[in-house]
Amino acid sequence: MQRRSQLARVCCTAPLRLLILMIPLNAYAADVVMYGYLDLGVVKETGTSTRLDRGFFNYLGVRGEEDLGAKSSATFNLQMRFSPDTGMQERSTTLFQGESTVGLKNAALGHLRLGRAMTPLWQEKWRYDPWYDSASMGSLEVYNGDFNSDGLPTVDYHNYSRVGNGVFYTSPSVGGIRFNGMAEAQLAAGATARSRGMAVNFGEETLTAMISYEKNHLSDNILYAAGSYRMDQFTMIGAYSRTDFSGGGASQRSMLLAGTYAINLNLLRFGYGRLNGSLGRKTSVGYIYGLSKRTNIYSDVYREKISSSKTGLAIGFTHSL
Repeated sequence: MQRRSQLARVCCTAPLRLLILMIPLNAYAADVVMYGYLDLGVVKETGTSTRLDRGFFNYLGVRGEEDLGAKSSATFNLQMRFSPDTGMQERSTTLFQGESTVGLKNAALGHLRLGRAMTPLWQEKWRYDPWYDSASMGSLEVYNGDFNSDGLPTVDYHNYSRVGNGVFYTSPSVGGIRFNGMAEAQLAAGATARSRGMAVNFGEETLTAMISYEKNHLSDNILYAAGSYRMDQFTMIGAYSRTDFSGGGASQRSMLLAGTYAINLNLLRFGYGRLNGSLGRKTSVGYIYGLSKRTNIYSDVYREKISSSKTGLAIGFTHSL
């Protein structure tokens, strides 16, 4: 009889214990968001076989924000990259290749993050390539201030646009102006300098502008400037960059002119870029057909000449989580 009584107490209290455990989890989960993006298309380029490739980066992430009161919050962001055609990590040596940060945010003071993330240059300049700096298919990323934020030899370029062991700061918007800054907390193995950079961004919609300066592990320097202007459905885009490489006096310049034209959920995009005058050039035209706010079909036609000429045709679809 005593054993039955004990069992009854356990059975009756188990749901209550489970509910007590679930309450804080549910309260916290309300501030946690899982997000992601899927992009895969069929590509055919001059002199190569037809292949599956991405038009933009594929990623899966989870981010969260906990209210601390006084208009302050704690934040975290974990994002991994993968290749949907194989299911493998896109950067095999880094699990959370996209970002792994923890931080504090205040409405009046800004957002401070620690960990691994995009540099201020890369965090914002994707806005000035109609293909979002994907470096694939029709993208003009190479002509949009392309810069190795690491500079050191790496197997898979996982630090090409990111910095680990970094301190990142984003200011509140004041009169439409925002400031992003980054500094590496420790010197990386093989580096001659700590990576550091800053960017000043103006505007959000009709008129935007950006200017950025960055130095990588080899003390290479880049200066980048870009802007956009929207008139109803049409948006004009322009960007210019200059990279000065340390030790040899060499430099690299890039220029981009582009635009988009929105038609409801659809988007026509086009652009032209040049690298070091005649070293390289690319012309791209693309169209995005919106099936919904989260699902699109896209097509690109592009021609590029660096050491030799190639023409490409791509068609694919995307879905955002």
